[in-house]
Amino acid sequence: MVDAAARRLAGLDNKIVGVFTYEHALSPQMMDFYGPLLNGLERAAERLGCDLLFFTGTPTESGSKRIFHPATRLRLADGCILLGKEMHSGDLTRLVKESFPFVAVGRRDELGVPYVGIEYISLTTSLLSAAAERGHTEAVYVHQDKDTPSSNDRLAAIDNAESDGLLRISKTSVEARSIQEIAGQLTSSRATLAIVEDLYDAIDLVAALSDLGIAVPDDLSLAVLAEVNGHRVGDRQLSGFNLPREHIASEALELLQSLLLAKDTDAPATQTLLHGSIQIGETLVPTKGEL
Repeated sequence: MVDAAARRLAGLDNKIVGVFTYEHALSPQMMDFYGPLLNGLERAAERLGCDLLFFTGTPTESGSKRIFHPATRLRLADGCILLGKEMHSGDLTRLVKESFPFVAVGRRDELGVPYVGIEYISLTTSLLSAAAERGHTEAVYVHQDKDTPSSNDRLAAIDNAESDGLLRISKTSVEARSIQEIAGQLTSSRATLAIVEDLYDAIDLVAALSDLGIAVPDDLSLAVLAEVNGHRVGDRQLSGFNLPREHIASEALELLQSLLLAKDTDAPATQTLLHGSIQIGETLVPTKGEL
């Protein structure tokens, strides 16, 4: 795949940047994730004087898309921004091998992949420390059992908190048990805190606990390892993360432009992790012994 590189060498840049999403980005259930990212890309493209080409022709197969599907017109763009909760490792490796300019939004482990993402380990540790400061010693981590860098970073922070004696944390997966089963497990455990990886799993868990007569946070505190800004359960603001997702997307597009303009001798740094902040909200409260 040399089309984009050949155009740049000939001074014939289209000033078109592709945007590829591994899931349907504009469905109601995905807009909370993709909306800020797309907004950040649009604003950055206007500032940088380029147009965005949204690749929508690739069909979804088994819940995901593949960038190298014959329907993807990748060569129309000078480079591409990749977005997705779960990216296909083989796609990224092939893009690197074929020297097609791209930037992934989210940390990646594949060799040579340029990315802009969130530093989740320290962010998760900060939220766990806030829970410990409020007297919590026993917690349950409800996760999605996904083998992605961001999920693995959250899990690493959970394991570190356990090994450091900050909290005792048991783990349960929504892939192995239903939310209703997990709610039942929580009612019979000694945990005073539920830590949930996914925002919508957290909302469903609160509803399932309510059905069992367990109120959040009066009977059980809850913290989410995801963006919670503006999200509430009942009249309570969720506790979790504030993530600079618009800024991440803007940085990704600026990095891609730098890669497009750089010569081999002065290529910019291609891997960046940005910092979010924790939001204590109203669902993470002191244990009764700390009141």
